[in-house]
Amino acid sequence: MARRKLHTKLCDLLGIEYPIIQAGMGGFSDPPLVIAVSEAGGLGTLGGATYTPETLDAAIREIRKGTSKPFGIDLLLPESLQDYAGFSKQKLYEAIPQEYRDYEKELRRKFAVPEDYVTQREVALWTLEGTKAMIEVCLENSVPVLAAGLGRLGWTMTECRARGIKTIGIGANVKMAMKHVEDQVDVIVAQGYDAGGHTGTIGTLALVPQIVDAVKPTPVAAAGGIADGRGLVAALALGAEGVWCGSMFLLTPDVTFTEGQKDRIIAATERDAVITKGYTGKTARQLRNPMTESWDKGPLPPLGWPLHLLLTEHIIDYAFEHSDESEYDQILITPVSQATRLLNRRKPVKDIIDDVIEEAVRILDEGVPLKGSGDHVTRRWKLH
Repeated sequence: MARRKLHTKLCDLLGIEYPIIQAGMGGFSDPPLVIAVSEAGGLGTLGGATYTPETLDAAIREIRKGTSKPFGIDLLLPESLQDYAGFSKQKLYEAIPQEYRDYEKELRRKFAVPEDYVTQREVALWTLEGTKAMIEVCLENSVPVLAAGLGRLGWTMTECRARGIKTIGIGANVKMAMKHVEDQVDVIVAQGYDAGGHTGTIGTLALVPQIVDAVKPTPVAAAGGIADGRGLVAALALGAEGVWCGSMFLLTPDVTFTEGQKDRIIAATERDAVITKGYTGKTARQLRNPMTESWDKGPLPPLGWPLHLLLTEHIIDYAFEHSDESEYDQILITPVSQATRLLNRRKPVKDIIDDVIEEAVRILDEGVPLKGSGDHVTRRWKLH
């Protein structure tokens, strides 16, 4: 008997089989994960935060070699970039107060990072000019989908529409969602406080229906602590047309994660996924570790974006380069949602997506969302 499928308006809009968008996790969702998710019927999304225009162009080519299905690119476009228009990376670094540079040296000693180590990794999203160059690469390649993990796509919309590029804006509150409506993006992600990575202050269950009501008829994907078929059904019941999920893919073989990070997620409780500004200067949920504690309980409050990430990048990159040593692996950035106890074993991407859809279909077949609604119900989704 053929497996039944779940289909919503989001699937038609993005050209995907299932209403599942993999979140663009900067540093963690690279071409292998993007390809695996798209091939499995969802929308794989590259986290562009750790790329340059040249490496992004190469990554897009790699993705297209690996799959003929739609995929997305997620870039960070925070409004704070406007505050540093015209700044080079060196000029940005010079804007960091001396007391913070001194504390960074203290942290280097604490975490055994050589005082003279300088990362060789180039990142374009530090500056407004670099960000615009990344956007241009996406436009030139006519990527299927472009998402703004932070900030707005308004100034890119004319070019995106001319090239047939679908657009996604992420909102952690109704005010931000309405800005995306003003920009006329194709999909709005309602991302609740439960989410991993950069997130807001309103819980997913409360946020999703408020954004759905506010932005109609723009379709909404729900995000924040969704990691199984029950979460997908809940999102549909709240009015969303699908889900935007990152954490449920963190234990796959295709994610850019160490085995130590995966082990810590499996061992974590929901209390271990904390909100911190300790790595990027923006609120982000990740597993608590000695690095987050050094900022959350340290003598200085974190700087804002992008200065704080500039300050910490050398420690972060040294830890990644030496992640085969446990003392460094334990301070790696490990973003994860509050759904930690649902992330309990390593699984391939296809198995994850198939299991989510199978569970959601079973729940919908049992009629949970239809109880007390009578016999005549108009559904926004189809089972076939």
